[in-house]
Amino acid sequence: MASRTKSSATPLYALAGFGDLAVAKLREVSDELAGRIATLDQQALQAQLAKRVDALAADARTVPAKLRELPIAAQASIATVLGQADVTYEELAGRGKKVVTRIRNQQATQDLLARAGDTESRAKATRTSVRKSAETAGRSAKATTTSARKTARTAAKAAGDAADKVGN
Repeated sequence: MASRTKSSATPLYALAGFGDLAVAKLREVSDELAGRIATLDQQALQAQLAKRVDALAADARTVPAKLRELPIAAQASIATVLGQADVTYEELAGRGKKVVTRIRNQQATQDLLARAGDTESRAKATRTSVRKSAETAGRSAKATTTSARKTARTAAKAAGDAADKVGN
């Protein structure tokens, strides 16, 4: 679909389009009348032609007024559509608020929130317990390492003393 842009020339284009349509309609009428010429007498034909020309001229006289009214009608239509969109938006927002409120107040939601709170508390307690256990394990490992070093030194000294005694 071609994109339409409005400019200061748009009413002029509309008028030109109307003129082109009027010419096309006049050609149709002319062709139709040419086909009837053989069956109608000249006076009746002239009367019909005059009526059609008068009708087209009357329509052509109303075109400028209709063109002047077009922007006003378009603005009114746009305002109506925007107003309807705004009303629809507000209705949907109100409906959504009711749904969220209803879900928040349901017992199942309250139970879920309570369970989530319990789970969060337990997770924090577990994290603290693990951290403390790791700290205790680290201290125990350090103490065990220190004790093993002391024991190794003592054993080495005892072995050295024993070797000295055996050698004497």
